[in-house]
Amino acid sequence: MNPEPSLLIIARLADDFDLTDLPWSETASAKISINRAKFKNLEMVEVLVYAMPFQLSRLTAAETSQRIAAMKDQWLSTDTLSPADSAIGVALTGNLTGARHLPQVNQRLLLLGKWIGESLDASAAAWMPSQTILSFVNFREAVEKYPAGGALPFSDR
Repeated sequence: MNPEPSLLIIARLADDFDLTDLPWSETASAKISINRAKFKNLEMVEVLVYAMPFQLSRLTAAETSQRIAAMKDQWLSTDTLSPADSAIGVALTGNLTGARHLPQVNQRLLLLGKWIGESLDASAAAWMPSQTILSFVNFREAVEKYPAGGALPFSDR
C-alpha cells in the first residue's frame, strides 16, 4: 500500500516527466539521496532527506484537478492554477508515518517540497491534511521561516 501524499507541489510538467530526473538545485542535491531501485517503472521514487525517507509520486493533470476540486472551499490562490498543471505528491514512508507530529519530520517534508517547487517553477502547494492550498511564493516564504520558530505554512489558513 502506498501512502497518501501530505503535500502536493503543483506545476506544469511535461507528459514524459521522470521523477528521477528532477533538476535539483546544488543545495538540494547535497542533502538528497534518490533510491532509484525501489519503484522501477512506476511514477514513484523514494527520496532520502537527511536520512529520512519520503515517497514522491507523479499525479497527472486530471488527478491533480480532481484533488484540487475536492478542496474548492479552501482555495487561497486559484489565480495561479491551470487545468494543465500536474503535481508531485510528497508522502512520509517507513517509520516516519508514525512521526508526522514531530517538528523535525515536518521541517524535512516541507523543505523537500520547497526544493521540488523551486526546481519545477511551481505555481502552488497544497497541504492535504487541512485541504489548504497556497501560492508557491507564499509557501516558500513560510517554509523558510518555519525552522526559526515560524508557523507551519498552512497553520493559520
